[in-house]
Amino acid sequence: MKADQKKWVVKIEYLDEADRYNDDLCVKLPDELMKQLGWEAGDEVEWEEAEICEDWGEHKGFSLSNKSKLFRDADEARKKAISIHME
Repeated sequence: MKADQKKWVVKIEYLDEADRYNDDLCVKLPDELMKQLGWEAGDEVEWEEAEICEDWGEHKGFSLSNKSKLFRDADEARKKAISIHME
């Protein structure tokens, strides 16, 4: 890890107590990380189990993918492509 990189550990939690019966889970990420990633509160995030490879070995972990941000980025790229084409 580079000196300027930070590491965060977060818990997977139920969205609220009532969700214990629906299995609606969430992760609460630090504001600084959300800003760095360009993520927003309420984004739909998909996680899947993954093998994490570290310098000291491999272990199980999770990979997060922000479906909402992917949509926002694609929409922004489409808008830029349209504006370039119209010039």
